[in-house]
Amino acid sequence: MISIEESQKLMTTFIQLRDTYNETQSKKDKLAFEKQQKICVEKFKYLITMKTNLYKKFSNYEDLNQDGYEALLKAMKNYNPDKGIFFYWAFKYINTRISRCANLHTAIRYPLKYSKKNIPHKESVMPLLIEKFNCPEMQLENMQVKSKIEKVFSILPENQIEIVKLVFGFDSKPIPISKVCEQLNVSRIICLKNLSQALSTIKDNIKI
Repeated sequence: MISIEESQKLMTTFIQLRDTYNETQSKKDKLAFEKQQKICVEKFKYLITMKTNLYKKFSNYEDLNQDGYEALLKAMKNYNPDKGIFFYWAFKYINTRISRCANLHTAIRYPLKYSKKNIPHKESVMPLLIEKFNCPEMQLENMQVKSKIEKVFSILPENQIEIVKLVFGFDSKPIPISKVCEQLNVSRIICLKNLSQALSTIKDNIKI
């Protein structure tokens, strides 16, 4: 953890080097800017782990850390010293991004205002994967849930079904988005877009 004074000094240097590089476009200035950027990321990365540590049990924990770094870089890029200290600025970017991405990972959506202020609620599996009990009523309910989800799957594109099954561990353990992207050979943006669309469709069409 660093002091407010040190953080402002780091960002002042970062902004100066960024503006210089944007003006000159020289290789030397680019290297100086990128070096300062790495220093800043290293100094501020604890802001990310402070937030992602709340989600260690989530299957997409690795992805949330990556989302945090992307949010930090975006905060650095858009930071305006006239609007306050960088700590507050970066915290808002990181907190909002990670809360939104963690919320996206569950089929049950919570208002962002709620998810940012309360203990994370983990939906590690889809409703289909309800624990099986030796109870006739539970077995019947499971059959009904399975039937409803299969009906929703029937209106989803094959690629979205595959992503949902991998992310929520229908056939095996849940795996992070980054691993899903590698396995399906798709970009992170496309994968997240398809997952979001699939979960939205499931939410709109299933009543449990």
